[in-house]
Amino acid sequence: MSVISNFDKGDCLMLEATIWVLRVANWLNWIVATLFALLGAMLVIDPNHFREKLLDAFSTTGGEAVFIWLAVSCALVLPVAAAVHAILTRLIAIVRDTRAGAAFSDRNAHRLTIVAWALLAINLVDLAHGQLSVWASAQSGEYFGWTLSLTGWLAVPLLFLLARVFREGAAMREDLEGTV
Repeated sequence: MSVISNFDKGDCLMLEATIWVLRVANWLNWIVATLFALLGAMLVIDPNHFREKLLDAFSTTGGEAVFIWLAVSCALVLPVAAAVHAILTRLIAIVRDTRAGAAFSDRNAHRLTIVAWALLAINLVDLAHGQLSVWASAQSGEYFGWTLSLTGWLAVPLLFLLARVFREGAAMREDLEGTV
């Protein structure tokens, strides 16, 4: 099935720029995740008493809680980075299909469903990290800021709904092509 895009040159440039920004965001995602993984490794391996020097920077006696918070935070970065990668790569594919004139397709509906599940996973990890932050704050006397993000939780059902709309749009498109 060949679909001719109805986009003008400006729209195509905007879509190309969007793809470029999403690719850069994906690279930055993995760079930051790698840095956090290295920090986590340094906390565990403890070269030159790195952990001790780092914890001395905190003015509390709850160094163990600070260490647990840091170690778990570093460990949570990799699964979140994988979920962000899933979101960004699916968005790139959706933008490419949109540029080709095939936005409403079953593939894009499936991609949006994956984005919704990945965002749900990120929100669940954030909730667990929030609980850990509250615990570490109480144990150490330091404030480990965390705020519940309602935006992410509202986006999840919206994405599942949007995936359903894309499925309906794909079915209507197939019906329309069948009648022409």
